[in-house]
Amino acid sequence: THYMNIKMHNMVLLLLLLFCARQTVQSPNRTASLQPRAQTATLLQHSHLSLPMYLDSDLPLVRKDFFSPARGSGQGGLPRPVRELLLPVWPRAGGPPSVSGAAVWISCERNRMQLQVERSVLGSGEPGSHLKLGTCGVSRSTEDRLYFEYDLRMCGTQRTMINNRMVFFNMLHYDPPKPKGPIRRTAPFSVPVACYFNRFVYSYKVGYSPKVQMRKFLKKLKKVAKFVLTPRNAQWNKLSGSDHFLLGEPVFFAAEAQSLSRDERLYVLSCYATPEASPTSTPQFPVITNFGCMAESKNSRSRFIPHRNDAVRFSVDAFVFKGVTGWLYMHCRMLVSASEPTPTAKSCNYDTRTRRWVELFGSNSVCDCCDSSCSPDESAETEVVSSTSWTTDPKM
Repeated sequence: THYMNIKMHNMVLLLLLLFCARQTVQSPNRTASLQPRAQTATLLQHSHLSLPMYLDSDLPLVRKDFFSPARGSGQGGLPRPVRELLLPVWPRAGGPPSVSGAAVWISCERNRMQLQVERSVLGSGEPGSHLKLGTCGVSRSTEDRLYFEYDLRMCGTQRTMINNRMVFFNMLHYDPPKPKGPIRRTAPFSVPVACYFNRFVYSYKVGYSPKVQMRKFLKKLKKVAKFVLTPRNAQWNKLSGSDHFLLGEPVFFAAEAQSLSRDERLYVLSCYATPEASPTSTPQFPVITNFGCMAESKNSRSRFIPHRNDAVRFSVDAFVFKGVTGWLYMHCRMLVSASEPTPTAKSCNYDTRTRRWVELFGSNSVCDCCDSSCSPDESAETEVVSSTSWTTDPKM
């Protein structure tokens, strides 16, 4: 989108310069076709032109054929719609309505919604605990404002289509505590908030199509593995709608990669569980840490299970988050590396009998760092892969 915005901007400036040049440069062979100087002065009446870098529109602003090089003789003026687009008429008075009285501001990014709320409309005390965006609380606060900064898929935000535009909407609720005395200074309210996004971006090409000399060259492409993470039952089948687990019962997981060579192996570097599908949600319960150390194996029966080089199997004793019921999700970082394990790519279980870490496929020495730090760079360049959901019965 950024590339198309720049392209549109360059195109607009090129057309404007060409048109102005035809109005001002005198030619000895075509003096009769020149426009009067008074009209040229009117055209450039502004000391400078405040043209936008791009125009955001859900429909085309001008007809496509206006930009065809073969249209007309090239000596006439610009079509009126194009002229109004290039040289907008700015109002001499007035302007946008004042927003000085606004108490809620909303800002929409590509995948985030940001809200600012004035503290002054919420009364004294600590109003942040009673103000929510859907199901989410305040992200941060200052002396004058409260802020909500969340992904568009969080907080119960819903999505719909309105007039060919994608709309994400939610409600901002304020439910202050009931006053203890005979008066009150605040009142509950609900404010709808929404982010609108155009579904289409329009771009037109101008100029000519040059003849390109085709050349062949060969480049070795780096193979990128695709990872999949799924919860399984004791028979290693994918879970059905009726499957659920009892507290303390093993929940099995299979991490898989596609198209590995014989000298490669898939490793699970880290895993954590959350009660929501988003990998950035909280709370988070760590299961595998430190580039392949099964941290949960020190306090439970959780462990890595031997399998093929293109898949990693492991089990985690079933659990629930305090005060949270419903679905659980596992989020893992994975890596394809050499088949020989290293301190930053391994599968280590803790043996409670010998009180030492044991590697599943290689030397146990690569596990010696599991109780400290296996690498100074904890942020490995791997994306998070999320599993489908599973449930645990909290009563058993």
